[in-house]
Amino acid sequence: MSAFRCGAIAASLAILACAPAWAQAEFYKDKSLKLIVGTDAGGSYDFSGRLVARHIGRAIAGNPQVIVQNMPGAASLNAANFVYNVAPQDGTVIAAFVQTLPQTQLFGDKNVKFDAAKFNWIGNPSSSVTVVVAWHTAPVKRIEDALDHSIVMGAAGQVGLDFTMPSLLNNELGTKFQVVPGYKGGNEIDLAMERGEVMGRAGQSWDGWKVTRPDWVRDRKIVPLVQIGLEKAKDLSNVPLALDLARTDEQKRIIELFSSAVAIGRPIVTGPRVPEERVKMLRDAFRATMVDPQFREEAAKTGYEIDPVYGEDLQKLIVRLMAAPPDIAAKAQRAIAAR
Repeated sequence: MSAFRCGAIAASLAILACAPAWAQAEFYKDKSLKLIVGTDAGGSYDFSGRLVARHIGRAIAGNPQVIVQNMPGAASLNAANFVYNVAPQDGTVIAAFVQTLPQTQLFGDKNVKFDAAKFNWIGNPSSSVTVVVAWHTAPVKRIEDALDHSIVMGAAGQVGLDFTMPSLLNNELGTKFQVVPGYKGGNEIDLAMERGEVMGRAGQSWDGWKVTRPDWVRDRKIVPLVQIGLEKAKDLSNVPLALDLARTDEQKRIIELFSSAVAIGRPIVTGPRVPEERVKMLRDAFRATMVDPQFREEAAKTGYEIDPVYGEDLQKLIVRLMAAPPDIAAKAQRAIAAR
């Protein structure tokens, strides 16, 4: 075979080898990327998703326009089922879900039409603790007060943190929160607190409160009673962790199941059948966005603290969470049930 022909073949093989990378780089050109938010507009999940959406397009080859669509309902179940079963599986649809979705599946909710471990998890920009708060006029000022006083807590449904966290505290620690579901979402619960319909709310992250209701935090209109997470927020050192209130090893294991899930935070995911190389593109873009100066500047202006968990680590966390021992999962499910 001639040297020329050998060289031509080698060149052709090199071009073929590069073709997939080139095709991936061109995939998003002239396309839009849709971000579906599984909550109503104006809440902390919506804020976090939109913040990422305004910047992540610059980090993706082809610079797609990112369009945000809210799809609230059933604590993000509607959105999760859609992204898993209906949405295009080509990387043009990503989503922001509530952090309780894996637990909803773990506890056997019949409305779950997905396997959380098979979603492709892209990243979480913030791992802020979740807090249970009381309105400043409520008779409960510390979590210990909730052992003697019953206050009404607003909730959207019976699967979100706003319902399950007070129920967990009631069933495991003996608090007397009275949870009233039926509100459309977090904004409606906040208005209900202002009107005096309810006297508290769970399910919001501490960073979420600082972003969505900074005046309430500044003016102490909400009183944090307890934190759900593995470590305290730096500026809530005087507020106990739910884990520290456990009185038995079993209580601690149950509360730890919910506390460890806080790292899921405000996650961004994509569908289960999105090609591996495109998942990598999205994860790389998320990683680049987390250190992007413009993104950081906007986050800082709003008080949103960036403490990311990247896609690969988030995926491992979900897989580990879904592998919880059946006896602990069953006891944890009973611990968040209304009684």
